[in-house]
Amino acid sequence: AGDNMLKIDMEFRKGILFIRLCGKLNKYTVHQIDENVIPVILKHGLKFIVVNVDKLESIDSHGIETLIKLNELVSKWNGKTTLCSLNKYMKDSIYNTDLKNKYFETSNELTAIEVFKI
Repeated sequence: AGDNMLKIDMEFRKGILFIRLCGKLNKYTVHQIDENVIPVILKHGLKFIVVNVDKLESIDSHGIETLIKLNELVSKWNGKTTLCSLNKYMKDSIYNTDLKNKYFETSNELTAIEVFKI
């Protein structure tokens, strides 16, 4: 894989699924979200998702589509998704995409929890 590494760390806490992404989210790695994350969301009917992109080095249009897909998935049962810890690269990458309007954005996981007000 070399250049195309994605590490996904998931933690379920206080009714929220935290998805921490490390590495690259692109056409070579998005299948890991489809295979590892989406089944978990569906199986448990999760509504609140925080995607921590602090350690994401790069994202392409496939990665952005996948994050939008996650959002649409939980929207079906009135859930919401939050992106947190966007570095400058991530901010620039999603600035002109649909993703910008679909996600709440917070500075860290703690403030993300506040968004849900569970």
